[in-house]
Amino acid sequence: MDGFKNIEIKNFRGIDHLTIDDFSRVNIFLGQNSSGKTSVLECLLLMMGISNPDLPQMVNSIRSRSFSGFSDLTYIFHRLDLKTKPEISSELFDNSKRHLSLDLTYVFDEQSQVSLQNGQIPTSETKTFLNTLKMLFDIEFGQQKNTYECSLTANQQGLISNKKLAEGYLEKNSVAFLPADLAAGNPANDLVELIKRRLKDAVTERLKNFDSRITTLEILNNVAYVGLEGINQLMAVNMQGDGLRRYLNIVAASANPMNNILLIDEIENGLHYSAYEKLWEAIFALATTTNKQVFVTTHSKETLSHLNEMLEEHPEYQQEMRLYTIENTKLKGLQAYKYTYGGLSDACENDVELRSIAL
Repeated sequence: MDGFKNIEIKNFRGIDHLTIDDFSRVNIFLGQNSSGKTSVLECLLLMMGISNPDLPQMVNSIRSRSFSGFSDLTYIFHRLDLKTKPEISSELFDNSKRHLSLDLTYVFDEQSQVSLQNGQIPTSETKTFLNTLKMLFDIEFGQQKNTYECSLTANQQGLISNKKLAEGYLEKNSVAFLPADLAAGNPANDLVELIKRRLKDAVTERLKNFDSRITTLEILNNVAYVGLEGINQLMAVNMQGDGLRRYLNIVAASANPMNNILLIDEIENGLHYSAYEKLWEAIFALATTTNKQVFVTTHSKETLSHLNEMLEEHPEYQQEMRLYTIENTKLKGLQAYKYTYGGLSDACENDVELRSIAL
């Protein structure tokens, strides 16, 4: 399996320092609001897109559609302190190591000069305009360590004036991010890939488990349609409610073998509780079939209960799961407390709360 063994995060959004170890195939993050669950997913996304200088802006856009400009990049810095660089480190299952640091700074170039008002030439005073995001990263494998840099430079209007790619680096992994925003997901790209590979039937069968009336699944003009018993024309999935759309987005991304890593934020959004167990079984089965790693956040205790029930019925997946409760403790700061299947099972049997730990 490709993917992460661990991750260490420093100075990213609300996270001052957090280390999470011993990732498995399916990893679930729990915690109170603003505990950092989504931030962990964003850091995993950045580590898989480590050479993409557009990604930090995209991360902001995924979190909030109103935050996608260059000036909004300050929000990824802990306490908005631009002097403290966000840093992310991880070890992967191929035994390689990655380290990424982000820096907002001023870089003077000819395009920046043209963009300055009245033709001013930058001085020490004008350099307070931070116009460049730098992504500095190392890839280490055995005794070999390579260092790269990519960057974005913006003008005073916040428009990108220059983009520098990491010379000599090509990312081999592919990651899919399914945000909590139900309106943001579109399964078309995953479904097109599945159709090309003649794997669409696996998704169709999963949809039938969700709604027994579904007879077929098609893609027309980049829109997903389903056939329903008793209706003589295809129905757009987007017109069938949040539940079916969310379920299809997750199942299609899980089934697509091109996705090495799948990130799902607030998995329960839009779904009725009766779909939880079926969805968990689909995620584990498809992740195993496609040899991918999955990371999930959730607020729902009921989701965990149905996860436990699914794992009881499918013991082959029990060792493939990890739970992490992210808690901001008084004594140790931000911590991630790990549970395996045994911990989940005991908690469900004894009605123990895993989503937050009072310390």
